[in-house]
Amino acid sequence: MKAAILLSLFLAASQLSGVQEIDAAIGLYEHGKFQRAAEILSDLTRRDPQNAKLRCWLGKTYLKLHRPDDAIRELEKAVELDPKNGLDHLWLARAYGDKASHSSLLSAFRQARKARKEFETAAQLSPDNVDIRFDLLEFYAQAPGIVGGGKDKAEAQAKEIAKLSPRHGYTARAGIYEHDKEWNRARNELVQATVKFPNDADAYVDLAQFLWQRGDYGEAAASAQKALTLDGSIRAARLYLAAAQVGLRRDLPGVLQALQGLAGGPLTDRDPAFEEVYYWLGQAYLAAGQKTEAREAFERSLVFDPDYSMSRKALARIKALL
Repeated sequence: MKAAILLSLFLAASQLSGVQEIDAAIGLYEHGKFQRAAEILSDLTRRDPQNAKLRCWLGKTYLKLHRPDDAIRELEKAVELDPKNGLDHLWLARAYGDKASHSSLLSAFRQARKARKEFETAAQLSPDNVDIRFDLLEFYAQAPGIVGGGKDKAEAQAKEIAKLSPRHGYTARAGIYEHDKEWNRARNELVQATVKFPNDADAYVDLAQFLWQRGDYGEAAASAQKALTLDGSIRAARLYLAAAQVGLRRDLPGVLQALQGLAGGPLTDRDPAFEEVYYWLGQAYLAAGQKTEAREAFERSLVFDPDYSMSRKALARIKALL
């Protein structure tokens, strides 16, 4: 009897330790410590190879480390272990998409077809998940017909999104208009979202992002500030406000402080990526006349993503100045 009790206590302690290790790895992931997170998750996976959650987290971490083949291996295993988990299929689709973007044309087509299949499977398994449907819409809008893309399919997804969430329907339609470079129609959709849903902070975030991309920094800053007034926890709004203020050359000390805070993490999968935050930190330093710090921020951005083109271009320009 005592032996059974001791065994149960040992197993409970082991499970608790495993949960703590997973939480630690996720914390490292969200603070940009991807290599260390991968090491912990890899060790956990060796100890518990049938755990689909661990496989998915390890695959996501490999994506952050730009190791698409390793990510695909882990995510394929996650899908095999838990075939009805729509989010696992979503991440596998993203991994195939990442692989496609770094492959030869013929291989890219094969990977893109695999990505489409996984996106569609994810949507079938989790039909009410708006994030999955946005990924599928983006694939349909951007991919050529030869791999299953098409504007008609993207528009069909936008209608499904609108049924699930009328507010997100505006963003979905705006995304299609943006892809077609119909900027006024895209803007009108996003403005209407804020009119119809004035207390939805994310509607203002979407508008701020669009306005910033179109170079309307004043209105972008106002929209981002409105989002933060409604919900001060939205990190994307903090980034767009900072980026717009860099464009306006306004309150640069405050901008630097805000961006340094973002760069310190945590940043989840729903937040801006570290390479984007460091890029804007570099731009803020540059606007403040701190060229050495700007170069270091751009270099740090490229540690997170060596292919991040904006940081590569900015670094090349600043090296010419130093």
